[in-house]
Amino acid sequence: MKLRSVAVALALFSSTSAAHAACPAQPADAVAVIGALHGLHAKSSGFSYAALRRAILDFKPDVLVLEVRPDELIDRAVTPGRPEYPEVIWPLLKQRKIVSVPMEPGGDVFKAMITEAGSAFETFRRDQPDSAKALSTLDDATEAALLTYWSTPARAHDSLTAAAAAGLGAVRYGLAGDKAFGVQVRWDNYMADRVAETVAAHPGRRVLVLGSWRNRERLVQAVIPSRLVDACFAVD
Repeated sequence: MKLRSVAVALALFSSTSAAHAACPAQPADAVAVIGALHGLHAKSSGFSYAALRRAILDFKPDVLVLEVRPDELIDRAVTPGRPEYPEVIWPLLKQRKIVSVPMEPGGDVFKAMITEAGSAFETFRRDQPDSAKALSTLDDATEAALLTYWSTPARAHDSLTAAAAAGLGAVRYGLAGDKAFGVQVRWDNYMADRVAETVAAHPGRRVLVLGSWRNRERLVQAVIPSRLVDACFAVD
């Protein structure tokens, strides 16, 4: 009986150690970029909302850089197209004091960009209805295919996912035209600048950037390479 108890204890210790080893403590000044799946977390068995929350907690961030507007962060508002905030981030910020920084534009900058983008895509849908329909079909099919691929959170952060996001973006703006593409570039650059500024303003602090699977690679480029690490996704 004693030998069996010891064996069980050793097995439990071994499995606990393995799980702990899967997520070692990150350097004090580490920066990681996680690409959220937005509403697809609810459909993903490999990268659920619970897995997103766990990855954030395992990283132990001092600072969060979030894909929200300043007013959304202040109000803990409903975030259309980004349900991970009411599902994961707002409850988490109620429980833990973490410095949080919005990376999306607000105020007049937000209104100007949204108006310009809306006009560009309205023109695209009016003038090229067949292309607009095909693009919507491609977007849905890409998400469906990736959902079968994302068997683990790590797969949502690998080179195949990055290539899929880049390819989808190239088709989208190749069809929608230069005006739509220009707005998206300015939007992405605005967010990347907020990431770079936040990282620079917090030397020696652990910073977690929460973007999207669609824009993660652009946000990664904004991080000082010497501080960039991969987020850890523990497996039970």
